[in-house]
Amino acid sequence: MISQITCFNGRGMMYQYRVGNYPGRLRKLRTLVAIAVLAVLIVGVLAGPGARQAIALGSCNSGQRYQQTITVNGGGFARDDKPVEVKLNLTPLLAAQGGAGAINLDSLCLDEIDGGVVDNAVIFQFDKAADYQATNKARGTLTFLMAGHTAANATRTYRLYFDTASGFTAPAFIDRVMLTDGVSHKGYQSIQISTGDAEYFYHKPGGGFATLLDKNNNDWIGWNTTAGGAGDFRGIPNMVHPNDGGYFHPGRNNATTTVLSDGALKATFKSASKPNGDWEVRWDVFPDYARMTVVRQGTANYWWLYEGTPGGALEPAVDRLTRSDGSTIKASGTWTNDIAGDEWIFVSDPNVGANGRSLFLIHHQADSKVDGYTADATNSMTIFGFGRSGNSRLLNTLPQQFTLGFTEETAVGNVESVVNAAYKPLVITGENDVDGDPGPGPVCNPLPFNVYVSPKKNVQIDGVAYADEDIMRFDGTTCEWALVFDGTAYGLPASANVDALAVDGADLYLSFLAPLNVPGIPGKVDDSDVVKFSDGVFSLYFDGSMFGLTVNAEDVDAIAFDATGNLLVSTTGAYLVDGLPKGQDEDLLRFDGAAWEVYFDGSHHAGLGAEDVSGVDVLAGGEIALTVLDSFSVAGLKGNGADIFLCTPSSLGYLTTECAYSSLWRSTDYDLASFNAIDIE
Repeated sequence: MISQITCFNGRGMMYQYRVGNYPGRLRKLRTLVAIAVLAVLIVGVLAGPGARQAIALGSCNSGQRYQQTITVNGGGFARDDKPVEVKLNLTPLLAAQGGAGAINLDSLCLDEIDGGVVDNAVIFQFDKAADYQATNKARGTLTFLMAGHTAANATRTYRLYFDTASGFTAPAFIDRVMLTDGVSHKGYQSIQISTGDAEYFYHKPGGGFATLLDKNNNDWIGWNTTAGGAGDFRGIPNMVHPNDGGYFHPGRNNATTTVLSDGALKATFKSASKPNGDWEVRWDVFPDYARMTVVRQGTANYWWLYEGTPGGALEPAVDRLTRSDGSTIKASGTWTNDIAGDEWIFVSDPNVGANGRSLFLIHHQADSKVDGYTADATNSMTIFGFGRSGNSRLLNTLPQQFTLGFTEETAVGNVESVVNAAYKPLVITGENDVDGDPGPGPVCNPLPFNVYVSPKKNVQIDGVAYADEDIMRFDGTTCEWALVFDGTAYGLPASANVDALAVDGADLYLSFLAPLNVPGIPGKVDDSDVVKFSDGVFSLYFDGSMFGLTVNAEDVDAIAFDATGNLLVSTTGAYLVDGLPKGQDEDLLRFDGAAWEVYFDGSHHAGLGAEDVSGVDVLAGGEIALTVLDSFSVAGLKGNGADIFLCTPSSLGYLTTECAYSSLWRSTDYDLASFNAIDIE
């Protein structure tokens, strides 16, 4: 038998201790300890809110020299086991305390204090910002669990410790949000997320939830391939109408989804529309709810929909929808007006769980736009939408945020407490990196171009894994990385390694480090070949052996297209092809479909005689972007394989290539150590 002792101190914090039936002396000792703890807590409660705890735990601090105190107030709403998000830039905090150097994130630990330490193992995660730099911009979001019950206006205090020294071990916590990337779900690559209350399946190519299981495995969405409301129309958030692109809908192939971070309390991923990322949303999934933020919107209006199956199947005469003001309808009814005041609803199935269960849906930004509801024509699914009036989409501004989650409550007053706890803002002090105040230096030094690369080996940047068969895109405007081509998701073996790349609109042109089997292409693709990837299909674009690239040294390791659309290639070593003298791996050859010519003569007049060109692109102004295998030194410009540099040619061709050189971009400035292939957009 387990007995639980619960006490509240004068600050609205709840403490729980458990005493069990243990054998012999150990049982007596445990009982005495429990009585002592209870006595101390009673003294603390009687002493009132300003009293220092008579007994305190040891701190998590194991030698960290720097600290930041954070306070959290309930903001007028009671909270239970609430995840708290605090935006911090550790660099200025370090400097203000006389420190300098690179922050060691393994040194972070967090105490809760109330006079003394009352919790020295606060569950937390620190997610680095996209532009995080350990030495001069150690910024990110600290998410931690405000455990137990916090009264509506209670304030709790935490102390974060950190350091620049090595030798610290990062604390380990049991995941309350478990993310698995790349699972196959109903025919689509998906993200699976499991919490104590729900299991989510999110289609990565469509950017929408296909399945939402409650704790009894009832699917409240039920997407499947059956036409219409019985299957394919279902999903969350189904945000952009098909006439405007149909983005963020399960069962589609018009988005790119990237996992940004995955910790004990929160998993974050984003989806962007293809091909240009005009639309983008970000999901943060917590133990009890999931929040979506519209990051970027295109030119069309949109809505946010729940098209699904309450409790596993829509029962129009049984299921109910209730608004924040208490107005309620059966699922067979309709709404055609705005939700007055706070914009949230809940959808209930009285026959699920012990006493019914509800799915709450919140729109954070209240407005005067219609939030309509009807069942579909076949009574197969709900059609509820924030900003939906019939077939009209009414949302057209930023910011916009939405939150959803399950509750065992079905009465409006009880659901209201759960909803407010989920989305109403906390009052936080100690935060120093809120929006609009990014700390020292710019968040991102914008560049007028984007860079596509394939990593030389498997890497992880900001918690996101990229493999050497993938293509990554560096956004020059935001300084963020994103996955644009997942090689294994499209059938390439994990052993594949992309070592040459060209991008033309939505089409990719690839060459590989070694021969391999490529889906849809008979036989093996050689490392002297070029493959085209278009609309999810591979085809052989250039057969190297057919046009004279027949020995190992003539493997292709750089490709591009000139201004007229002719293919440019560089080889891994010396080459000898019909019509040309022997050349070297620092040259670029141009192939017009019938004959070869030297386009860029690095061997003789470009100052690259000792180098190996391993990446190339021809820019709109005629400049040639280059990268080489190792270090280089040309006309006073020095660099290595992490650099992309420009040749601005005054002349090109065999024995006549002349360039003015300049630096363009360095991958190590953006957390990428090395790469194999490039394209500039």
